[in-house]
Amino acid sequence: MGIVDFERGGKVSGAGFPFYVGKGATLERALINFFLDQATERGYMEMMPPVLVNEDSARGTGQIPDKEDLMYIIERDKLYMIPTAEVPVTNFHREEQIYEKDLPIRYAAYSPCFRREAGSYGKDVRGLNRLHQFDKVELVKFVHH
Repeated sequence: MGIVDFERGGKVSGAGFPFYVGKGATLERALINFFLDQATERGYMEMMPPVLVNEDSARGTGQIPDKEDLMYIIERDKLYMIPTAEVPVTNFHREEQIYEKDLPIRYAAYSPCFRREAGSYGKDVRGLNRLHQFDKVELVKFVHH
């Protein structure tokens, strides 16, 4: 068994959903912690956002209607799985007035990300290119422009 198991991921969820195993899982967790620690040391507030957002949030960041076909949609509840933490984090202050004196506002957020656009650059290509599910640390900064 390697550090990333594509075969079992395919068996459990389908292609593009790997298992990180052993040292692979440990490395993934360590990298997430490292990047969050680096960001908080530089003044970013850490947050863990929801991985599902409503239509207003998806629309507020331009995910729909432009990228709607690339998102996983939970039709019964009218929710969208996030393609990146940017979507819920930038909507954190949606419909709020932010005063210049309160700027800049900095957030660092870890989330699993979900995208339907995953694929391969060729049948013999191996690696972590364009997965349906991946982890990401996102930095969002609200500033006066």
